[in-house]
Amino acid sequence: MYRILPSIFTVGNLFCGFLAISYILDGRYVPATWLIVLGAALDTMDGRIARFIGNDSKFGIEFDSLADVCTFGIAPALMVYRESLNSGWGVAIAFAFLLCGALRLARYNLLSHEDERGELFLGLPIPAAAMALSQYVVFTKDAWQPSHDGSVAVFFVLLLSGLMVSRVEYDSIPNFRATTLWGRLKQVYFVSAVALILHPSTSKGFFFPLVVLYLLTGIYRWVAGIFRDEVTQHA
Repeated sequence: MYRILPSIFTVGNLFCGFLAISYILDGRYVPATWLIVLGAALDTMDGRIARFIGNDSKFGIEFDSLADVCTFGIAPALMVYRESLNSGWGVAIAFAFLLCGALRLARYNLLSHEDERGELFLGLPIPAAAMALSQYVVFTKDAWQPSHDGSVAVFFVLLLSGLMVSRVEYDSIPNFRATTLWGRLKQVYFVSAVALILHPSTSKGFFFPLVVLYLLTGIYRWVAGIFRDEVTQHA
């Protein structure tokens, strides 16, 4: 019985993606966004449970990736296409997000799993990219309400797509050590994220700035690494 428990969470993730797509087709972006967030929570749990009970199988890894393509690839790409990119080259831009997300998952499966289970991810994880993109749609539609110029959406989609297939390192937020300053900051971030998710105003996209902050941490680490290497070479 315990051996199928991780797959139950994966099925839940896949169902969240399917339901999110149905809401998106009806133009109901807010519930679709939170289904993506719920899918991300289930995606985190299935892997942890599998490792805890010693059932981290190849089947589970592949099944998890297929569910991720639906929830974190197709759903947010369809959402941003319908809302901001439904003209001109919009379909190609939205597809780029889906493609890069699939490539990110394929790379994850090929890499040594020990590399991805530590404190850092190589490239922006697709669940984070999906939450960022879906929250962007809700934030710009209900809170910011900008013009329908899709240039900002194009930039943001391409940024997320590039970060997913990049070698920029990102923290695994649930894995933090409170003994360090960075670990304490990640604790504060995690608690703030949970509080915002539970707060009623978050339905209008106020979770979006916190997701952007996570995106910036990886970019900051990458830029800081470049400067650190330059200083080392000239020392």
